[in-house]
Amino acid sequence: MSKKQLNKIRYLILESCFNTKEGHVGSAFSVLEILYIIFKKFFKKHYFVLSKGHAAIGTYAVMYHFKFLSNKDLKSFCKFNSKLGGHPDSLKLPNLNFSTGSLGHGLPVSSGLAFGLKLKKDMRKIICLIGDQELMEGTTWESLHIISNYNLKNILLIIDRNNSDFRSIKFLALKKRLSVFCDKISEVNGHDIKSLNFSIDKALKNKNKFEIIIAMTIKGKGIKEIENNPAWHHKAPSLEELKKFKKELLSQ
Repeated sequence: MSKKQLNKIRYLILESCFNTKEGHVGSAFSVLEILYIIFKKFFKKHYFVLSKGHAAIGTYAVMYHFKFLSNKDLKSFCKFNSKLGGHPDSLKLPNLNFSTGSLGHGLPVSSGLAFGLKLKKDMRKIICLIGDQELMEGTTWESLHIISNYNLKNILLIIDRNNSDFRSIKFLALKKRLSVFCDKISEVNGHDIKSLNFSIDKALKNKNKFEIIIAMTIKGKGIKEIENNPAWHHKAPSLEELKKFKKELLSQ
């Protein structure tokens, strides 16, 4: 997957947000490479829970790229009676496994599903993608206790470490804090497809450990004006910005 192809998906995200004046561009851009590798290689074999549901438009764009969604579906984003809301609805998109809106719910559900799969001796794993701000939620830490207490080995937790905590309470020494619950934690460049593929593939093949991948990302990756800019947390581009950003993306 070339940078140009990824940036074409980024433009799809911008275009969708422009058309409906909805969507979280910054969050969708930060997890794009993570979503790309999950849907390319692992989505059909394992369960996937997008806990940071506000990155939904990024998920939809990647699903469209891999033909899990039609062009008609993608263009209906956030329109009346669409399957594609601002947050994913598993009643309309069952293969996303869980509807997410409020943060901090994805890992608890993943833990319960993992326990159920363990009882059934089902060898599939759950890939749970959370944002670093979800570490502010008590349910996330309670879930880590559950995973540890019941020795659940069939979850891969991926944390989108885009440093969105810089305006609130910062998480210092994150890997050290998580090591209380997990001794198999890796930090990877969340925008490097090869590194992500290697780390996720290795973790899913390991049947004996609960693993955490901390994906170091940039919120709004790909557009200089959007990168690490809080104004773009929930903002749609104007027509002028859409044209300008398209030029920037497709020239890289």
